[in-house]
Amino acid sequence: MPHPNGGSGNTFSPCFSFQQAYDHVGSKGVIFKSTTNECIYAKQGKTNKGLMTIVFVGEKTTHGNVCEKCWGYRNNCSGTHIGQCSEGLDNAINSKT
Repeated sequence: MPHPNGGSGNTFSPCFSFQQAYDHVGSKGVIFKSTTNECIYAKQGKTNKGLMTIVFVGEKTTHGNVCEKCWGYRNNCSGTHIGQCSEGLDNAINSKT
């Protein structure tokens, strides 16, 4: 995993920082709806270099992960499309405040 090279593709404007999202996910994880209305489980993770990530697991597959450098991008550092999950998580945090 090439983190933290930064994301790519289109962006969205998160209301919350990556750290706030990571803290919101917490050690137990959270369930929320992606922007494509899929039920997503987010959990805290780490890269092989020890950098914090948020891992997105869908109903049938793991969607990928996001780090601080690719938070707010539609594609993560590895080029995986995760925007629907990142933006959905950001929206879910926003609805809790």
